[in-house]
Amino acid sequence: MGHGGQWVHLVFPGSRHALELNFYPKGNRFYEPFRKGTEFDHFGFYVSDVAAWSRRALRAGGKSVEDFVDGKSRLVYVNDPNGVCLEAFGPARPRRRARVPRRS
Repeated sequence: MGHGGQWVHLVFPGSRHALELNFYPKGNRFYEPFRKGTEFDHFGFYVSDVAAWSRRALRAGGKSVEDFVDGKSRLVYVNDPNGVCLEAFGPARPRRRARVPRRS
């Protein structure tokens, strides 16, 4: 990944759920020395339309932190009103929805 860190996905057998663990080495822009209160970084979620999720999060009071494309994925980070960092990731370009013909 372009963020320069290391990550691992822990996948639970028989489930679609996964837990991602990240590590950022010293010198990385995301690096922070460990201290009380920095144990938790953020929650991350896969969404099919990252832009729509971001708009909803900002309308609900979130504050934009980061928004970038890494290969074929778009990643958006938003702090919720309590300061908890949320990540939404998905395709850089969401699939177009099929048009449904209007009834006359």
